[in-house]
Amino acid sequence: MNTKTLAIVLLTVGLATASWTREAAADGLLIGRSNLSAQAAATLQTQVRDARATQPRGFEQLAQLRARLPELDARKRGRYPLVGMELKALGVDGLMPMLEEIALNAAPRGTLSDAAWSAWRAGLVEAVGGLRDPRAEPVLAAVLDSPVTDPLIVEAAAAAYGKLATDAVAARLVALSRVASSRQMSILSGMGNCRRTVVADRLAEAMAAASDDATARALARALGDVGSAWAWKSAGMGHLDEEQAVRGAAARALVAALPLHGPDARLKITAAVLVVDHPSTLALIDAEKAGASPDGKAALDELARRFSNSPFHR
Repeated sequence: MNTKTLAIVLLTVGLATASWTREAAADGLLIGRSNLSAQAAATLQTQVRDARATQPRGFEQLAQLRARLPELDARKRGRYPLVGMELKALGVDGLMPMLEEIALNAAPRGTLSDAAWSAWRAGLVEAVGGLRDPRAEPVLAAVLDSPVTDPLIVEAAAAAYGKLATDAVAARLVALSRVASSRQMSILSGMGNCRRTVVADRLAEAMAAASDDATARALARALGDVGSAWAWKSAGMGHLDEEQAVRGAAARALVAALPLHGPDARLKITAAVLVVDHPSTLALIDAEKAGASPDGKAALDELARRFSNSPFHR
């Protein structure tokens, strides 16, 4: 081997080594390799590398969407730029690109606004959760265990993790929801996407203990999620043997909470009752009226009227 050839070989090896070192040292948007077990990190790296070789289009589309974030942020009409639907549109080909972005290698924030940065990270987590792929479990669990406190991201992580709906996932969410911290309400708000009996019971317990309308409103939405009649009819819904227990627990908690809170909370609770649409609702309302104040009875009568006339009610 002549000197010129040897120099080229050494340069190539050096560049490859430098590239590998940068990759190994890089972190994702929300966690890094050190937040995963050694086995989980190695498995994810292999899965990402294989996907990049066989399904490069997903990586290209994600990079293109990331490059458009400043434009989407500039055009937003609400608080956050709308990136969630575009991330979900990547479908299954987007799983590994999004997991890489969350946990392994991510473009730096640059000049993105706080709103765009939150929306991007929460949108990635939400889109991953929507795929309900068990391969995402270590990453989603690590995000929940991370110190991130942004309510948008924590709620998205609880919802995404909850959609896996295994026994272990449900138990972990219930345990996390009992830890008093700034993240507690975000976890409770998102965990309604885990449609399991233990989760419905935990949300019902939290609703019974709610002392303010803001908490009641958030829990009403979560109970509406966990007991949603429409969601329970969705294709691929698991644990169908728990449907009546879950929806019944949600309906009982919501009806019991209605007379205890103010007008704004009552609106949210009523909406959730209509979404859950449980057959026992009218009987639950009649039973609750027995111990209610005059104002509470009037509110329960209005709920009965709304429920009976609801287009969702069969």
